[in-house]
Amino acid sequence: MATILKANNKGLNDKWVRRVGIPLIAVLLVLSSDVSPTAISPRMFAFKIIRNIFFVFCYWESNRIIFIYMRSKYPNLKDTSKRIGMHIVIFLIYIFLSAAVFAFININLPKTNPESFLSEFKDIVLKSVLLLGLVTVIYECAYYFGLYETSLYESERLKKESLISQLELLKNQISPHFLFNSLNALITLVPEDPQLSVLFIQKLSNVYRHVLNFNGKDVISLQTEKNFLDDYIFLHQMRFGDNLIVNYDLPENLEYLQVIPFTLQMLVENAIKHNIVSKRKPLTIDISVTKNHIVVHNNLQKKTSGVESTNTGLGNIITRYELLTNKLVDVMVTSTQFTVSLPLIITQEKL
Repeated sequence: MATILKANNKGLNDKWVRRVGIPLIAVLLVLSSDVSPTAISPRMFAFKIIRNIFFVFCYWESNRIIFIYMRSKYPNLKDTSKRIGMHIVIFLIYIFLSAAVFAFININLPKTNPESFLSEFKDIVLKSVLLLGLVTVIYECAYYFGLYETSLYESERLKKESLISQLELLKNQISPHFLFNSLNALITLVPEDPQLSVLFIQKLSNVYRHVLNFNGKDVISLQTEKNFLDDYIFLHQMRFGDNLIVNYDLPENLEYLQVIPFTLQMLVENAIKHNIVSKRKPLTIDISVTKNHIVVHNNLQKKTSGVESTNTGLGNIITRYELLTNKLVDVMVTSTQFTVSLPLIITQEKL
């Protein structure tokens, strides 16, 4: 949505509305005046048309500038009441000031029935409120429904991305390959250490329970994600032992920090899936929190065969963060390092 709004704020695609609307309203103002068009000369009628076109043009363009400014200051759907409220205040101030100027000009212009400044001022204020009110309603309705339509589109898109993420997660977690490795590790472990086998089964159960409990959430606390990640890493470390090293550098209280569910797990899964994990080449994954990001970093030692990267998981994470937070995920790849920085989500209580 952020990209669409930035594009919208550069200008309004209303060229033809202005070209038709300004002269049309100018003619209607002349026709609705107290003096019948047939009672004045063609020259005076043309003069009134030109004068009204000038006034309507000034009002329309000024109100349009105010609207564009309000739209850039309060661009989101949730800011609609603020945008309209501020617009009305500026709208009224502008009407009274401009009406005073136009009234002064009008009483000094040639016309059939000279009027006092106060009478002219009241007449211009009334017409200004009707004119600018109509223009404002047209622009605001068009913008509001545009935002509403965009919001619905982004909501549907986010749901789709969430479903893709859940599908990827389930494919990773419940795939025969993952289950086969877990059961193989369990078979080897049972005769050697029955007590550790029970712990292994509990961890495996926790992983699947977490998938079932949180696969419909938009965000969860970093503490919850870390608990899930600990269980997930435990299962892999039973297979890789000390060859898989995971380091945390996190603040004490993680409840105020939030992440999109399974993002850390998917990044760890990708690191294990696409890199060599061996005694000669241990894989080290560092997870830390900076001022504005959660950073997942691993040494890069790509497998030469057997695994083809589609970037589906990482692409999904990038899209979901952009939709939910309007912020970008930063990915840095060198010949030896792979780093992903996720925008930090902080709950209101912490702020």
